[in-house]
Amino acid sequence: MPPDLFVGLVTHPRTRFPECSSESGLGPVVVRTLREAGLTVEWQVSGEDEWTPDLLPINGQAVSAAISAEFEVEGRWRSYVSGAPLSLMDRLLLTARRLKRRVEQGPRGHRHLSDDDAGFRSVRRLANIELSHMRLLRNATASKAEWALILEDDADAPDPEAFARNLHDFLIDRARHSQPRMLSLSESFTPTQLGIGHLITPIHEDIPGAPWTLWASERPVTNTVCATLYRGDFLANMVQHLERIPLSPIIPIDFKVNEALMQMATSNSRGSCWLAHPAPLLQRSGVPKVHR
Repeated sequence: MPPDLFVGLVTHPRTRFPECSSESGLGPVVVRTLREAGLTVEWQVSGEDEWTPDLLPINGQAVSAAISAEFEVEGRWRSYVSGAPLSLMDRLLLTARRLKRRVEQGPRGHRHLSDDDAGFRSVRRLANIELSHMRLLRNATASKAEWALILEDDADAPDPEAFARNLHDFLIDRARHSQPRMLSLSESFTPTQLGIGHLITPIHEDIPGAPWTLWASERPVTNTVCATLYRGDFLANMVQHLERIPLSPIIPIDFKVNEALMQMATSNSRGSCWLAHPAPLLQRSGVPKVHR
């Protein structure tokens, strides 16, 4: 029988947050609390680096292609959320950022990249993150779980047990409703900083187990993939779209999910993606502090 919830944790051997998979880590606490409350939960950790040179050779061309592909997707995403073509100024800014990244990450003073080069390290890191995410997303889909919660190792909560109890009540209540299909539970930036403020509207209905302020989006959007809750059938559809996007050129998994969401956007997807803002889960690395 399929589980009620699949919980997956993306981590790696050199994580700055090794406690993430310990008994006190967010994922294990959520799993334990939900099981004690009567839900069936499947728990998986993807914690190994899977990149190999045979899978994806990393050379100067691969680094250059990765940088170009990332900014191309960002340009399409900006146009998607604004509903208009990019302005000349936006195109110039993206071009300037792309050139700056190439200077920072290109090989320095030698023909071939070494594993000490910034570009090599960046592409290898992004490849390992994507491979871990994709492994868990595929496994979540294969589990046929009604819901899937995918966490990165820097996700945390001030009170993990309280978050888990709220999540339990939310899942029970939302099982009787068609929305949401996806819920962002962490945030790297505010909706205004992301440029999606005009797309979201507050949800005023009383939702059990959700002391969070929830917002519905006119079209599928995400803030960060640090902590995201998916409904099973939505995730299965998203994974199909992700599978059609090749591993190379490498782009950050956030951008790859955005690419899939853009492909999935239809008139029927209005309001299918929700965001919790302020978010109940913290993202502990790599982003500016979000106002709470």
